[in-house]
Amino acid sequence: MPHAETASNEIAITTAATPSWRTDLAADPVRRLAGPIAEAVERLAGALPPVRIVITGRAAGAWIATQAEASAVGGASLRTRLGKALATWRSARAHDAQAMTLLGDRSEVLVVLCAPDLLAAGETNLIETLGHELVHAAQLNRPGRRQSRLADLQGNYGLVERPIAESYRAEAQICLEEAEAHELEPAILAAVRA
Repeated sequence: MPHAETASNEIAITTAATPSWRTDLAADPVRRLAGPIAEAVERLAGALPPVRIVITGRAAGAWIATQAEASAVGGASLRTRLGKALATWRSARAHDAQAMTLLGDRSEVLVVLCAPDLLAAGETNLIETLGHELVHAAQLNRPGRRQSRLADLQGNYGLVERPIAESYRAEAQICLEEAEAHELEPAILAAVRA
């Protein structure tokens, strides 16, 4: 499996189970840039956990994302997973999402990249997008954050009862993390281009 070295970890890079010419074409720049982007993120946002980058199409990306989340929380029914996959796909289409960062098994973080969107947008967008998602991976590596996100997911999948105040707290945390990731995009781009 191809990978990129970082100061603290290896980043595994794969294409979807049914790769297309688009995913294969998008994999080359991701493989070339993942190491320098990860190094910049580690300097700016903190150490990365083990990361697996999956390059795929949007529909397959929604299913991969849902399977990763369901695997992380455990116990989600097939009906719940299918519903979440459809909701994720619709959300990705509505917001023109190019990537997602999710909890994977054990300590791994999964980054799902949408190949057609990345190819259309160019290298600068790839650096900013992958940098943004790796900042989220570094955030999930901060003390207590993985466990907090796991508890949020268990509530989202209906596996545990969660007070509404906890839902609001989780949304506020996600907004703060999004702001941090957006704020660091220009610095990551400058570091990779230097």
